[in-house]
Amino acid sequence: MNFRQLSYFLAVVEEKGFSAASRRLNIAQPALSGHIAALEQELGVKLLERSNKGVRTTSAGRRLAEHARNILRQIDTAKSDVSGGSSDPGGEVAIALPFTAARVIAGPIARRVEERYPRVSLKIFEGFSYESGNIMASGKVDLGVVPNAAEIENLDAELLFYENLYLIGRWDGKQPRESDISFADLPKYPLAMGPKGWSLRRTLEHAALDAGIQLNIQYETPGAGTMSSMINEGLCYSVINWVSIQHDWDRRELMAWRIVNPNLQRTIALVWPKDRPMTEAVEGVRSIVRDVVMESVHKGEWRAEMLPDTNIKEVG
Repeated sequence: MNFRQLSYFLAVVEEKGFSAASRRLNIAQPALSGHIAALEQELGVKLLERSNKGVRTTSAGRRLAEHARNILRQIDTAKSDVSGGSSDPGGEVAIALPFTAARVIAGPIARRVEERYPRVSLKIFEGFSYESGNIMASGKVDLGVVPNAAEIENLDAELLFYENLYLIGRWDGKQPRESDISFADLPKYPLAMGPKGWSLRRTLEHAALDAGIQLNIQYETPGAGTMSSMINEGLCYSVINWVSIQHDWDRRELMAWRIVNPNLQRTIALVWPKDRPMTEAVEGVRSIVRDVVMESVHKGEWRAEMLPDTNIKEVG
């Protein structure tokens, strides 16, 4: 198995057919088919299945495609890192951001990378907090901003801060928009939360069990838009971080009460794979990500505590 075979195989997978892949690669289709056949023979498995609808990957083919993407990306990154030098690093750098924070920090990160490192191609993955952790664990990205990074194996992490968690609801115009609420009072409020498998809900329920209370979870949804719509209708509340509502706060439609006694917080860390050499480009982007994230805290866009608190219940 060599670089050329992996490149040809991945082209067939991405183009979903030999004809399109041969045009993309500018080689004859029989030659391309021969390379794929040799690869299958070497591995002893069927990688592709042909049909009148095109080509689809087998289970083994899907696994090899993931490996091929990572291998080819690392080769390109190594070339750019060595040829560019420390003064002008280049290559692709992939980062993972929680979608709640991406609205605040993704743009500034991209702008600074473009200004300082024009040869760097930045790729940003965003998702729910648990998805950011999963994508870091998969090795697909170089850097990530991840809650509770200690739960993820094979990562190096730089702890940045403890973010506060809030009870969020529609403001009735009478109660204070900002206040504190004791964890023991949460059962008074109907909640919308993510599915039971999600770490935030799971850990909240564990904390409620420890406190001898039962949360009043009325709605279950994985969709941020759905949850936001139900909150805006006054149907329910939710437990989320401040940065999730930062862009909507000035509309004076929401209330946010920080959960205390115990303080509900979670660690936010900048993480990267332990087993991957850090290129000049990744180091440069890491510095930018750290600066932008910390600036968002200092400006109050991402409300957090900079020092550990002895009365903290970490949640995922």
